[in-house]
Amino acid sequence: MTATDSALLHIEDWGTSAYDEASTRQARLLSAHLSNAGTDTLILTQHPPTVTLGRRGSEADLLCSESRFADKGVTLHRINRGGLATAHEPGQLVVYPVMRLPVKDLRHFTAGFLNTVIEVLAEYGLHGELKAGNPGVWVRGRKICSFGIALKRWVTSHGIALNVNNDLSTFELIIPCGVATEKVTSLLHETGQQAHMGQVKKQIVNHFCRQFGYRPVYVHKTIIQSISEQSEIN
Repeated sequence: MTATDSALLHIEDWGTSAYDEASTRQARLLSAHLSNAGTDTLILTQHPPTVTLGRRGSEADLLCSESRFADKGVTLHRINRGGLATAHEPGQLVVYPVMRLPVKDLRHFTAGFLNTVIEVLAEYGLHGELKAGNPGVWVRGRKICSFGIALKRWVTSHGIALNVNNDLSTFELIIPCGVATEKVTSLLHETGQQAHMGQVKKQIVNHFCRQFGYRPVYVHKTIIQSISEQSEIN
């Protein structure tokens, strides 16, 4: 298949978005897809300090009472993705695919998405690791990327959260993956250097599209142009 034959994947960079705002926008895209009026879209964003509880999560995954989250400037949301508790904060790259699965096999999609992260980490000299039965990516035994997908009629939402330059302080409020001994890390912590977020975004997009056979187009307001024509995704 040549690049011109590849299916298009729209890339939307939402900058920093409140979690509830991003959820509402995702829901609109998902609804359009389910009514056969949507476009396969990969969303890039960052969130203010936020903790989310997946369908299997409970208060047992929190290390402080719900009432204290607001005092700490952290919002708490119960959501419909798989998994337990995870944290979001500035400096973490969140990637949401709202798309119809190119192959109707969730395991295939999960493996490809996680391999995308592993390929990006390799560009920074890091070896990404997987754990059986626990979706995500680890480096030297520390979790660097969370994964949680929702699937409805073969259309995905939610996605990954890759720790890039974040300080990891929000993770101190939860038990990641339901494992009290779980340690988390970031690209910054592992390399000792701040990563350029725009570069990480481009790497995620490029590896994701190669993994699944898409041709990316960057969508900015009403202007659509090939991501290869962009000097950077800010």
